[in-house]
Amino acid sequence: MEDIRKQLLKSSDRIKYLVQVKDDTEWGNLSGLQAKCEDIRETFYDVPEDELRKRVRGLEESIRFLEERCQEHLSPMERVRIVRSPLRFSLKDILENVYEDYSELGGEEESNIDPAMVCAKATILRRVKGKVYSQQVMVIGQEKGHGEEYRNGGSVKPWGNEKALRFMQVAQTEGIPIHSYIFTPGSFPAEDYPGAAQQIARNLYAMTKLRVP
Repeated sequence: MEDIRKQLLKSSDRIKYLVQVKDDTEWGNLSGLQAKCEDIRETFYDVPEDELRKRVRGLEESIRFLEERCQEHLSPMERVRIVRSPLRFSLKDILENVYEDYSELGGEEESNIDPAMVCAKATILRRVKGKVYSQQVMVIGQEKGHGEEYRNGGSVKPWGNEKALRFMQVAQTEGIPIHSYIFTPGSFPAEDYPGAAQQIARNLYAMTKLRVP
């Protein structure tokens, strides 16, 4: 029953995401799906497990159909809502679901030099001619969620960009690839005086000379 409950919670989040993107509960009968999800939640312990699985599966199929339909026709404003949605995946989600393991560098969470800029050494598996190889990589990118109040919404400060440059150079020294992810609304405007633009320029200049992919 626990796995069904998790499926239902995930389905509820997917419906909320579609509502946020379309900004209209009537599109694709999203209000009906919300009501159906709420009905399943209220009768969760009152129906047999097989019937419950069948209802959740039917709900997921309806959501999947609407997701595919939504992707086919996205207006410019809907694309903006996708980027701004708090339900959108972030760098921490990628680190936890794509890579085998990772260690955050430069301090963790609030103790980080600049929590908006995440630098981590991670392990990823790759398949070459039927053989699986373990590869160390340096992951660098902005983090907008998972502690947004102290991550400044992903707006990086000059010392955060300097930290990114330092770990790019570490990756070059160790000869490991760099995986970079961009999730930023822009540099933190209040930090222009300490040299935000200059640090970004230094980063770009150094990145053109890196000897690792």
